[in-house]
Amino acid sequence: MDSLLAALPESLLLFVEDQLSNNEVSSDEELLEHFIASGLSEEQARHALTYRDRYRRDIYLQGFTPIRTPDAALRFNPHTRDFEPDS
Repeated sequence: MDSLLAALPESLLLFVEDQLSNNEVSSDEELLEHFIASGLSEEQARHALTYRDRYRRDIYLQGFTPIRTPDAALRFNPHTRDFEPDS
């Protein structure tokens, strides 16, 4: 797991991953403020935002995301209709 985000409680980690994947309306600065208001430190919030492009671009298998399993993330390939290693 990402060492900086590993200290987050499961519920907060789920919230972060949901926002990274689905919040297409907020700017990075707004999302940063939202993360901090929800309990992340500024350092954790800024670090979480570094994953935003990946989470918005790909669908990951639950539990095998860039934050949870950085070296073994599995993303959905719509052409094969299966999950494959994130390259």
